[in-house]
Amino acid sequence: MRAWSSKKAFWMLALVGLSLTLAAQQPTQKEKLEQRKTQLQDEIDVANSILKKTQKDKELTLSQVRALDKKVRAREELIRTVQQQIGNSDREIRRQKNEIARLDGEIKTLKEKYAGMIREAQKRGTPSSALAFVFASDDLQQALKRLYFLRQYSGFRQTQVEEIKALQAEKAKVIAGIEAEQGRKRQLLGQELAQKQELVAEKSEQEAAVAKLKKKESQIATDIKKKRSELQKLEKQIQKIIQDELRRQREAARKQAEAQNPGSTTESGTSSTYFALTPEGAALAKDFASNKGKLPWPVERGIITQNFGENPVPGTSGVTIKNPGVDIGTPSKSGVRAVFNGEVSTVVRIPGANRVVLIRHGNYFTVYSNLEEVYVKTGDKVTTKQSIGKVAADPETGESTLHFELWMDTNNQDPKPWLGR
Repeated sequence: MRAWSSKKAFWMLALVGLSLTLAAQQPTQKEKLEQRKTQLQDEIDVANSILKKTQKDKELTLSQVRALDKKVRAREELIRTVQQQIGNSDREIRRQKNEIARLDGEIKTLKEKYAGMIREAQKRGTPSSALAFVFASDDLQQALKRLYFLRQYSGFRQTQVEEIKALQAEKAKVIAGIEAEQGRKRQLLGQELAQKQELVAEKSEQEAAVAKLKKKESQIATDIKKKRSELQKLEKQIQKIIQDELRRQREAARKQAEAQNPGSTTESGTSSTYFALTPEGAALAKDFASNKGKLPWPVERGIITQNFGENPVPGTSGVTIKNPGVDIGTPSKSGVRAVFNGEVSTVVRIPGANRVVLIRHGNYFTVYSNLEEVYVKTGDKVTTKQSIGKVAADPETGESTLHFELWMDTNNQDPKPWLGR
């Protein structure tokens, strides 16, 4: 029974220790907000970089308006994040003021006890001179008792004095903490004001850009028609590549089955839209799927200028364009990297999409389109974040946009939930 209790206590302590360790490793809300602020500011900086590069061309483009829209939305979220930090700062100041009130109460109680002890000693007639008090004893035994009492009395007084000093020191630290937090709050309020002023200017710029686009609606319609055609061609080409992969895999499986059973015949079939994976491929696919929401971005710095699915076209009345992936605006000449370990299925040039790289991760595929340079070839094994090419720049506008897609078997997925923030 005792052994069981000891084991139970051990495991309880181990679990508590593990919980404390994990808690210590988790970023605090304060750290998370700072990280998000940094990310949002970087998105704004990337948008500014894109706009600075493309605004040299006097012709306003849809990509410029989308970059402006992204910048405005990032700025609005940045303001909300700063406001959340201000709210947290207010709560921290209130908490620290409550702590000061508690410490003041403890100090007051200790001082009252200390004063009461002094009064009680005086009432009992304890001489102010400890030596005289001991020598006034009737005999040696009484002298020893008085000496012992004086030592205890002195020690108790010293303990109370030290407790009072410790509480006062703790109070001084809390006061310093309040002053630091108030300084931080003033800084945050300054940031909020500056961000709001920036937002007003950016919204004005955005409205002017949309108004300018509305005057070019017929040209936009032509551009959208061309873009739709390019996206459809790209999607058909990717579907064909994946279907070819499926056929190759089925043929390899048929040959393997015939080699193992010479007398048998195996239908290769064409109806399946799912990959039958090898143990290695299944492990890779499982690993890929387990990293949903944590995959690195295919570029080091960028902003999503067009989401997956239907996207409204700025400057038009209800016109949308369907995107089979996401478009990521990047600074000029940005490098492109693999988002996960895999094998290059194909490298192909497609009109309107420049060079395209398709990487297989088990039964998942990632597509990197609009590359100016490519550093890999079909059959190459790649690793997470390995450089595979460089984003092409539009020769007329200077815009650099990576088109990125993610497929599971023959179905394309929204890549955004797969990528880490």
